[in-house]
Amino acid sequence: MTRNHLVVALAAVGFAGMIGCGGAAVAVPVPTVPPPPVVVPEVVQVQAPPAPKLATVCDAVIMPGGHLKFPHEVEFDIGKASIKGSANTNAILQCLADFMANNKMVTKFRVEGHTDNAGDATANLKLSQDRADAILAWLTAHTTELNRLEAKGWGPNKPIAPNDSPDHMAMNRRVEFWIAELNGVKATHESIATAMNPPATTAVVTTTAVPAVGVGTVGVAVPTVAVPTVGVAVPTVGVAVPTGVAVGVGVAPAAPKKK
Repeated sequence: MTRNHLVVALAAVGFAGMIGCGGAAVAVPVPTVPPPPVVVPEVVQVQAPPAPKLATVCDAVIMPGGHLKFPHEVEFDIGKASIKGSANTNAILQCLADFMANNKMVTKFRVEGHTDNAGDATANLKLSQDRADAILAWLTAHTTELNRLEAKGWGPNKPIAPNDSPDHMAMNRRVEFWIAELNGVKATHESIATAMNPPATTAVVTTTAVPAVGVGTVGVAVPTVAVPTVGVAVPTVGVAVPTGVAVGVGVAPAAPKKK
């Protein structure tokens, strides 16, 4: 075998050893993936502020249907819509302004004018409307928002007593005050009762706290990967070398003796 043949043989054997499967497999460990931070919710119970309460002012009483009733009446000049500046009248008007200022939940407040049946019905109807409008003008001049007010004149059409005596007729000449809306919704007996005695409420507020990494460690199983070792098998190259050299010693025959 020549030298070049020997080199090619060695290279071929080495390549075969590299791609062969005869080498022992070695397991390469893969590090465990660290777990993500554990998010722990924290629940905090907070007492909500009490709901607004519909409150009366002065000596007024809120009737079940929303009628704000005073023990006295607003006084007007006879047959006119001009308001008298009496002590009772001034007190009622100021109480109305305070009521509207202290009860923002009242989004619509109605002033109704009424008369007795004496005289012309059409004139009485106009007079009742003018008197209701006069009170609206007073309230808006004393910080009450106009969009929270409305006025309605009924004339003699809604008496609370028969028009059969001076006292009864005086009762029918009146101005009434009504809660028409609460928080933008038409007022009812139930909503008014609830507004006057709102239930206690409790709100639960949930916040989230993130603790330090490592709370509640979670193990992640990762399989090991076997990587075969790459070995180069180098065969022993034997060169036959004779271990000994046979040396033959020839003995020439003796020359015959001369006789």
